[in-house]
Amino acid sequence: MPTRDGKNLHTRVALPRNDEGQKFTTVMDRSPYGYTGLEWMADFFLPWFATVGQDFRGTQTSEGLFTIWHMDANDSEDLGNWIVQQPWSNGEVYTFGASADGLGAFTTVQNKPSWLKAQYFIWTSSIGYDVFFPQGAMVYELIDSWIHGTVDGSWADVCYEDIIKNEMKTEWWDAVELTNHYEDLIHFPAAFWAGWYDIFLVGNMAAYHGYNYESDPSVRNTAKILVDPLGHCQGGAEYFPQDLIAGRTALGLMQAYEVFGIRPVERTDVKNVTFYVMSSNDDAGLSTANYWTSLDAFPTPTMTKYYLHADGSAATTPPSSSETDHTTYVYDPKNPVPTVGGSNLDMPCGPLDQVDIDQRDDVLVFQTPAVDEAVFMTGPLFANLFVGSDVIDTDFMVRISDVYPTGEVRLIQDSAIRMRWRDGGVTPQYMEAGEVYEVSASLWNTSYAIAPGHALRFVVTSSNYPRFSANPNNGELLIQNSTSSPINVANNILFHSDKYASNFVLPIVQKDQMPELHDIKLQFKKAYPQIDLDRLLVEHPDFFNEVVQGKRKANLAKKAGLV
Repeated sequence: MPTRDGKNLHTRVALPRNDEGQKFTTVMDRSPYGYTGLEWMADFFLPWFATVGQDFRGTQTSEGLFTIWHMDANDSEDLGNWIVQQPWSNGEVYTFGASADGLGAFTTVQNKPSWLKAQYFIWTSSIGYDVFFPQGAMVYELIDSWIHGTVDGSWADVCYEDIIKNEMKTEWWDAVELTNHYEDLIHFPAAFWAGWYDIFLVGNMAAYHGYNYESDPSVRNTAKILVDPLGHCQGGAEYFPQDLIAGRTALGLMQAYEVFGIRPVERTDVKNVTFYVMSSNDDAGLSTANYWTSLDAFPTPTMTKYYLHADGSAATTPPSSSETDHTTYVYDPKNPVPTVGGSNLDMPCGPLDQVDIDQRDDVLVFQTPAVDEAVFMTGPLFANLFVGSDVIDTDFMVRISDVYPTGEVRLIQDSAIRMRWRDGGVTPQYMEAGEVYEVSASLWNTSYAIAPGHALRFVVTSSNYPRFSANPNNGELLIQNSTSSPINVANNILFHSDKYASNFVLPIVQKDQMPELHDIKLQFKKAYPQIDLDRLLVEHPDFFNEVVQGKRKANLAKKAGLV
C-alpha cells in the first residue's frame, strides 16, 4: 500500500469466505513483527469482519525507515483511507493493537479519521515518557532490548540515540502522548487489557483513565479494562496458579467482541473493570486472594502512609524526635544492585525473590511486623523520600515486597528517581552537598493482598541494573556519557526523622470491595453461545500471549537466523 510520501508498506488482507459481495467492517492491526500468522485474526474475528495487517514502515518488508512511531499517525490514516475505498469495506474500521502494535494504534486517533469506530488494546501504552523514563530514570533493558531486537542494522543505533537524546520530556515525546487530548480525539468505544507486572502498566492505566473519564462526553464511563497479573511477563505464571489461561482468554474475548459491536446474548456478571487480585503462592496467599473480580469501577482506596524508621521498621506511625535522623550508604556505579524480577521484557520478571540483594550494604531495608489479618491493596503506589548526596547527581530506587514466613521476599513493585530530573523540565537540576531534597516516585499500580503471617518490606537503594541504567553520578546526560566519562562513587543519604519523614503510600482496600467472579467460561458461553470457545482454546491455547509474544519471538528468531 502506498503512503502519502511514496513509501510502500506491506499489507495483508483476509476476507470472510463466501462474502457474496457483502461489505464488512475491518479490524486493522499494524505491527513491526510481520504477518506470517495473520490467520489468528481471521480465527477470532471472522466471519464478522475483514482483517488487515500491515508492517510498520522500516520493519519487515515495508519500505522506509522506522521512526519510533513518529509517522504512524499518518501511516495508519493512509491505511484506513485505503481500506474504506475497497469494494469489500463498509467504511468503518476498528483497530486491534497489542504491545508495540498498540503504541501505533494509539497514534491512529491523532488525525481524527472519520472511519475509526472502536479500539482494543493489549499490554500497551498511550504515553511514552513515563514508561521509558519514569521520574527521569532510563528503563535501559526495555529500550535497548526492544530497539536492537526489532529494528535492523545501524538504524537501530540511530533510533536508540534518538531516545536517549530525549531523556528529558521534550516535545519529541508528543508523537506518542495522548495526555490532555482525550476529549478532542476519543468519541468511540474502547477496551484495554493490562498486567500488574507488565512493562506498560502505567501507560495502560493512563489510557483507560483518559478514554473512560476524559473522552468525549458521549462515551465517558463506557471504556472497559482487564488487568491480569503479568501482561508480557508470562514467565511469572508459576506464581499465580489460579490465573487460568482459559479464564483470562475468555475475559479478553468478551471485551473485544463487545467493543467491536458483537453484543452478548445474555447479560453476565462481567462488568467494565475486571482484574486479578494477587497474593502469595503459598497456602496463606491462595486462600486469602488470587482470584478475579469484576466491578463497575476500581475500588476507592484509603491511601495510607508507611513511615520508615531508624531501626529498620516500617509503621503507620511517623518517626519520633528521639530517632536517628538519617542513614548513609555507598553507591558504586561499578557494582550496581542487580535486577531481580519486576516489569522486564527480555529478562526474568515478576515476583522474584529479593532476599539475596536485600542483604547488600547499599540496600536499606524497612519492614513491618507480620500481619495478623490480610492487608489488601488496590490502586496506585508512591514513595515520598527525603534524600541527600555528596555528588551532583545520583539515583534513588524504591521497592515494595511481600515477606513470606519462610523468608522469601517476593517483589510487588519497584521504581526509580533520577535526581537531575526530580522536578521535571528539560534542564537538569543538580544537587548540592548538605542539602535535603524531598522527592516522590510513582511505583505504578497493583492489586495485592499481604496474607496473614506475611510482612511488608520497603527498600531504598540507588541502582537496579540492567532494568534501569546505572547512574555514574557525574551529572552528564546519557548522550554525553562515554567510556572516558568519570564514574563517581556516591555517599547517599536517606532521612527518616520527625522532620524528614520518608514514607511509602499504599492503597488500602477491603476484600468485600472486590467480590470474586466465578465460572468465567460459563459467563462467556452465556454471553456468546454462538462461539465455540472450547475449539478456540484448543487451537489457540493462550491466544493473547500468542498475539503479543508469539509474533515478537518469531521476529527475534528470524533476526538471529534461526528460521
